[in-house]
Amino acid sequence: MLRRQVSAVAALLILTAAIIAGAILYTSHGTTTTTAEDNNTRHLLNTQTSQCATNFANTQCSLLDNRTTRCGGPECESFLECDIQTHRCVSKPRQYGEPCDKIRPCGDGLRCSKSCGICVYEMEEDILPVEEEEDDDEQTVVTACGISSTHVFRTWGRVVRSDHPVVMPTNDDELKSILLRAKEGGCKVRPSGSTHSAAGLVAEATSKSDVVVVSLDRYIPSDANWATPVLMNEGANTASVKVPAGFTQLELYSVIRPKRYFLPTQTAGFLFTIAGVVGSFVHGGSFGDGPIHNHVQAMRVMLWDGTIAVIDKEDELRYWRNSYGLLGIITAVELTVIKRSNFRFGTLPSQSLDAGWNAAGFDEYINGIRKEYTAAEFFMNPHTKEILAIVQKDLKDVAKPSLVDSDCVWSWFQCQPSSHCSYQYEFGDWSVHDSCRTSVRPPPTDDDECGWDYKAHTCRNSAYCSYQYKFGDLTLDESCRLIYPPPPSVSSMKDAYNQLINDNPLLGVTGVAVGNKRLEQDGICLASRIGLERVLLETIHATIPSLVREAYDRTNDGYLVPVSLPLRTPLLGYLIPADRLFAVLDKITKLNYVLSIPLEWRCVSFDNEKESAVLTPGDIKSGEWAAMEVVSNEIPGWTQDDSRSQFLQIETILKNAGGVPHTGKYFGMGLDDKGLIQPFMNVGPQDVFSERQKEQFRAYANRVDPEGLFWSGYMANTILKEMVW
Repeated sequence: MLRRQVSAVAALLILTAAIIAGAILYTSHGTTTTTAEDNNTRHLLNTQTSQCATNFANTQCSLLDNRTTRCGGPECESFLECDIQTHRCVSKPRQYGEPCDKIRPCGDGLRCSKSCGICVYEMEEDILPVEEEEDDDEQTVVTACGISSTHVFRTWGRVVRSDHPVVMPTNDDELKSILLRAKEGGCKVRPSGSTHSAAGLVAEATSKSDVVVVSLDRYIPSDANWATPVLMNEGANTASVKVPAGFTQLELYSVIRPKRYFLPTQTAGFLFTIAGVVGSFVHGGSFGDGPIHNHVQAMRVMLWDGTIAVIDKEDELRYWRNSYGLLGIITAVELTVIKRSNFRFGTLPSQSLDAGWNAAGFDEYINGIRKEYTAAEFFMNPHTKEILAIVQKDLKDVAKPSLVDSDCVWSWFQCQPSSHCSYQYEFGDWSVHDSCRTSVRPPPTDDDECGWDYKAHTCRNSAYCSYQYKFGDLTLDESCRLIYPPPPSVSSMKDAYNQLINDNPLLGVTGVAVGNKRLEQDGICLASRIGLERVLLETIHATIPSLVREAYDRTNDGYLVPVSLPLRTPLLGYLIPADRLFAVLDKITKLNYVLSIPLEWRCVSFDNEKESAVLTPGDIKSGEWAAMEVVSNEIPGWTQDDSRSQFLQIETILKNAGGVPHTGKYFGMGLDDKGLIQPFMNVGPQDVFSERQKEQFRAYANRVDPEGLFWSGYMANTILKEMVW
C-alpha cells in the first residue's frame, strides 16, 4: 500500500510541476518576466555576439504575432523564432537546452535527446529510461569463475554498471562454497546490500569477469542464536538485538518497534541492510550521537577460508566497523537498542529565521531544536532561506491526576484546592465555578481534549496541543489540536510492517524502487528544460510534512524515505564542522541555485578518544559535525550539465570549510576523459583517509584475509591501493 501511496504523492508532485509548466508554456499573454540566466540560456552556444539571442531568448512569445515582436522583431528573425510547442523564443538552429526534433535540428556539437526532446552536448552520456534497464536485466546471464547469475551488479544510481554476477546463498554451507570456488578460480568476492553507495564500494565497472558479488538477502545463519532477530535483556531501557546481516532495517524494526525498541540513531530511510549500515559509513541525526556502527557490540563473520568467527572485542571491532567488506563477510550483528515508550516524530513548520538570516539567528534556531528534541533532519530552500525540520522526541509520562474538573470549586476568589486547580475559562462557561478546572492533566488523546486557555492566551497542555487553525473553526477551542496525534496501535503497526515487507521483496537487493512511469519522468524533464527547477524544489519542500505524517500514522518509527521514487537522485555528501554550517549555507544561497531538491543536513558527533572505526572518513576530529547532502534528479535521456556543475561549485565551498567526503555519496567532482563533470574524478591521496589510517587497516587486513579474497572495489583499488599478498 505504501508504494502506491508514495507513488501517488510523487505523481501528484510531478503533475503539479507539469501543470505549472504547462500554464507558463501555453499562455500567449502573461506578466511573467524571466531572465536568460534564470531559464538556463547561459548554455547558448556561439550567440554571444548576438544582442537578439542575449536579450530575447526563452522569453514568452505569441504565434499570432507573425513579426515575433517579443523575440526582437524583424531584426532578430535570422537568430530567433517563436517555438510552436513552448511559445518561447528559441534559437535557429536550436541551442543547448532548447526543444528540438527532426525538423528543428540542434546546432553544431549538439544532439537532440530522445527522452527529453531538447538539445544536449553530443558527448553527454545517455541515462537509459528505467523500463529499458529492467528489460535488459531480465535477459542477462553473467558468469565469473564458473559462478553464474541472472542478476547483474549495478549501483542504485547507476554510477557502476558491471558484468559481475550477484549470487544469493541461503546458509553457511552455500556461502562457504561460493568463497572457495571463487578463490580457486582467482576471483574476488564482494558483499553487497541495497546498492545505494554511489561509488563502486562493492565492485567497479570493469570488463574483467573476476568478481563475484554476494547478496545476503536470502541468507540465514546456520547458528540458531543468530538466525532471527532476538532481543537480549528485553524489558530493560538499554538492551541489544542479534540480527542477520542481510536483513533490512525495515525487517529489524518490524520485530523491535512493536516492543518499543529503537536503534540509538537511525538513517532517514529503512531501506539499508544491517551489514550495510555497520560495514560502511552511515550516520543518523540524533544530537550527540555518531555513526550507526558505534552501537555494534559483536559481529558474526565468515573469513576467507569459510571459517566462522565472532568478533566482540573492541580492539578488533574497530577494524570491522566501516570496513567496506574488505575483511570478510559479516553474517550477523549484535546492536545496542534503547526503549522509547512514548516516541513521536513530526515536522516543525517551514520558517525563516526569527532573528533574520545571520549566524546568531541560525544558531538560536538550531539550539532551540536541540534543547527540545532528541534528533532532527533539516531541509532548506536556498531561494527563500526557509528551513523545515523533521524532529523526534520521547514524551514523558504524566501521572494520573488525583482530581478531576468536577472536584474543583470557586471559593474565596480562587479555584480550590489551589494546589491542583486553576481558573481556566472555556467558551460556554456560565459561571466562575464552571471555569475551575484541574491543573494536572493526563496527556490528551484527541483534539477535543485540547482547549484554549483564555488567561494564558494559548492552548492548554502546551506540551501536547498547539493552535492550528483550519477553515471552518468557529472558536479558539476548535483551533487547538494535538501536536502529535495518537500513535498507531501495536496491531496496526505490525500489519503495516508486514505489508511493507511483502510489497518490497527486493528492498535489500536493489534498494528503493524507481517508478517506470514515463509521465513522472517527463514531468520533471519538462520542468527542468524550461527552468522550473525552483517550482519542483518548492513543491517537494511543501510535500515533506504530509510524507512524515503518513509515516507517523503508519509505524511512527522515525523513518521517512519512501520505498518508491519517480527518478534516481544522486547525492553529493560531505561532513563539515557544525560551527561553519551557517557560512556554508550562506554561500550556497548566493549561487544561482539550479537544483530541484532542497538542501538537507543532520548533526553527527565524534569522539576521537573513543574511536569506534579505524576507517572513519577524513580521520575526523572530535566534536559536532553537520552531515550535508546536496541532491538532484537524474533525468533519463541526458545528463544535466547544470546539476553536475553545481555539485562542483558546492563541493568547493564544502571543502574550503574543512569538509570531509561522505564515502557513500558523490564526492571528488571533476572532468572525465570525455570532458564531462563526474564524481570520483578528483580525489586527493588523503581526501578520504590519512596515511596512518591506511597503514593500520592494511596491516589488519593482511592478517585476517592473507590471500586478499575480499580486497577489491573502489576503496581497495583507488583509495587504499593494491596490497602485495
